[in-house]
Amino acid sequence: MKNNQESKSFWKGKGFYLALTLVIAGAATASFLAINSMMDKLGADPAPQIQGEEDIPWQEEQHTPVEEKQEDVPVAPTSPSSSSKPQSTASSAPSSSPASSAPAAPASSQPVQTPSFASPRAGAALQAFSGDELVFNDTMKDWRTHNGMDLAGAAGDAVTAPTGAVVARAYEDPQWGGVVELNAGKLTVRVCGLADIAVKEGDTVAVGDALGTVGELPAESAMETHVHLEFLEDGAYVDPAEYFAPVE
Repeated sequence: MKNNQESKSFWKGKGFYLALTLVIAGAATASFLAINSMMDKLGADPAPQIQGEEDIPWQEEQHTPVEEKQEDVPVAPTSPSSSSKPQSTASSAPSSSPASSAPAAPASSQPVQTPSFASPRAGAALQAFSGDELVFNDTMKDWRTHNGMDLAGAAGDAVTAPTGAVVARAYEDPQWGGVVELNAGKLTVRVCGLADIAVKEGDTVAVGDALGTVGELPAESAMETHVHLEFLEDGAYVDPAEYFAPVE
């Protein structure tokens, strides 16, 4: 009986401390929850600070161009200058269309580059170009093609360049007398039967420049005095009359 009372009084005292412990635990829990909610609030606040920190590098980027001012200052007003640059490029695009018209001017100058032609002699044509047709040569007493045009002239008369060209060769030939060969691009011109040749290899001549005078032409000596003129396109003989009209 006595032990029973002692155990009741023991548990009675213990119950008081147990209740006190529960109260303290509840208060601690409430404090924890309150602190936790405050920490959540405080955790929500750093977001603006982080956003502000994100702004710091942006301002540093602003300072970086300032340090390289002369290079990057145009970059700072990117949108205005770029918008103005498209306008300038748009204005340059029209300028390109005049540029496209500029080639039109050279196109008109191309005919100027095309060499003009004139007869090297004022004399009439004694014998025309025969092409593939055989004609009788009174000097050689045989039939052969006549690969050029014969232009009459007295001995000593001036002979001029039929076109602007570079002198490829100037030489004496046993059959054709003095010969001047002109290079005019794809066109080769030979003037045969010359005396007193006035040009040399490498000279540049224009239409009408002196090449020499009318001389002897052994391969056609049976004819009256003349010069023999040959035109070759890419190595093939063509009619000189296609380039100029001889004197009638």
